Amino acid sequence: MPKPDITMFFPAYNEAENMPKLLNSAVKVLNDVANKYEILVVVYEGSTDGTINIVKKFAKKNKKIKLIIQPKEKKGIGYAKILGFRNAKHPYIFYADSDNQFDLNEFRKFLPYIGKYDIIAGYRIKRHDPKTRIFISKIYNIMMRFISGAKEKDLDCAFRLVSKRVINSIDLTCTTGVATTELLAKARKKGFKIKEIGVKHYPRILGKPVFEWEIGLNLPKPKVVLDILKEAFKLWFDIRIRRIRGN
Repeated sequence: MPKPDITMFFPAYNEAENMPKLLNSAVKVLNDVANKYEILVVVYEGSTDGTINIVKKFAKKNKKIKLIIQPKEKKGIGYAKILGFRNAKHPYIFYADSDNQFDLNEFRKFLPYIGKYDIIAGYRIKRHDPKTRIFISKIYNIMMRFISGAKEKDLDCAFRLVSKRVINSIDLTCTTGVATTELLAKARKKGFKIKEIGVKHYPRILGKPVFEWEIGLNLPKPKVVLDILKEAFKLWFDIRIRRIRGN
């Protein structure tokens, strides 16, 4: 099988400590498995820890690494993913979080299925996060399966390969974390083939999550919860109601 042409992109917000390891790992893997490749880092403009400057330094040394600035007025991890998909030039697009809780070498598990499936969705075999976050994620997954009709094991897992023809066929609008479910639900609705593959998950060593209160309980901020609920309802309407009406 010929080596594929791949775009990898990583949304980032205050991930300066994680960025060198992330980019070095991505380059190492792609040099081995890809024919042509590019690495996009979508950094929120409001980052304050030097993430943008670190990416610029890497981009000067390696032209395959590109910085994309997510404007301050366009907040949200979902919008970062929209920018990543929109700017990807290769037919296969992979994305993951920037916190190094995944080993990018596990991308190799996806290679035998590229071209056979439209989406290859990683799921965390054993999630290494605080217990509160894991519990909330379980509730979220149950809710989102009911709302969207998605059936995958780990709807909010950010370790995923997507064919560009999927992106060209669906309209992604969610700007929050609901975007990970939106992609699967709308692709399923269009009849695209989805393959799930288990991947290892590791504790976050450097940096801090930006969507949680800093009170030691790993609880999401109220505004984050409200925004997710709003978008979940919009997704329910888009998937369920419009489908019933035949639109």
